[in-house]
Amino acid sequence: MPMSGSASALGSALLNRAWAQWISFGVDAVGERDDAVVDPEALIALTAELGEADARLRDVSTDWCVEYGRYVNGSRLKQVTHELRTPPEAIGEYVATVAAAGGPTWPMATQPRAEYRTRGKARLDSAVAPPLLRIRLRAAFGVNARADILAALLAVPVVGVSVADLTRTTRFTKPNVASAVDALVLAGLLEARTVGNERRLTLTRVDEILPGLRPPIAQPDWVTRFGVALEVLRFVGQDGMSPAVRAIEARRLVDGLQTRILAEGLPQPNTSALGDQFAGAFDRWAVQLVDFLRSPSQRAEAILRDASAHGGRDWTRAELHEHST
Repeated sequence: MPMSGSASALGSALLNRAWAQWISFGVDAVGERDDAVVDPEALIALTAELGEADARLRDVSTDWCVEYGRYVNGSRLKQVTHELRTPPEAIGEYVATVAAAGGPTWPMATQPRAEYRTRGKARLDSAVAPPLLRIRLRAAFGVNARADILAALLAVPVVGVSVADLTRTTRFTKPNVASAVDALVLAGLLEARTVGNERRLTLTRVDEILPGLRPPIAQPDWVTRFGVALEVLRFVGQDGMSPAVRAIEARRLVDGLQTRILAEGLPQPNTSALGDQFAGAFDRWAVQLVDFLRSPSQRAEAILRDASAHGGRDWTRAELHEHST
């Protein structure tokens, strides 16, 4: 796939994923809803960066933030945008527009979009659907680290995790996580046991925290997934590189992303390709990312399971199509 085609396809796949997640949140739009747990701060950062490519998505998502942004944690949003390397001008304009229209005030604001006018059509009548897990827990336990710690532990209810683990998972600071853990232990929602020189934390009750909410609840790490896809999108959007230079820079990019790719179990590029041949392997990997992002979340997880048994070689487009339909 040519570089410009890769950028167009990957950008479109990210926009489609953003639309599906915002629709699951209740924006004024009709379309497919994401079936996986959504990360509000990661979604906002993604939308801010892609906003110029889809003004309607930017506007209807801003409508939602004006009305329901009280369930978004501004400090975590700042951390997530830093991790995703969201352009400051993009997130600055987005959060300034939300505040100027009467929504919450978050960090990083610059100048609002002068042409934006809220339509007030976003609707969030219930947060019991799976994609709104973090919104539901924040409504019940506060827009702070406590809610996100409970969400993280719902994914691994009987496997003890440390404060350091929860800090990485939730993207809150370690002091905030430690303080929130103490409060949850005091309230009887968590149990702490000492293993070696650290505390391991589990849910006190693994049957039900809120009505109908029972672990385990799988939760994609959207910060990692969007982060990898955005880094690839920025790279393939560059012009003027010779094939040799592009192969070198593509390998350097993949080397820097490898930890995140492995941590989230994303499709992996064929790193055994040597020299200029790596440019082709990189393009085929970009196709894998596109198809993965376009697939509904449950089918995307099936693609990853099949890919892990695929022997490490590149997927062909036909194979990817077969496994995503």
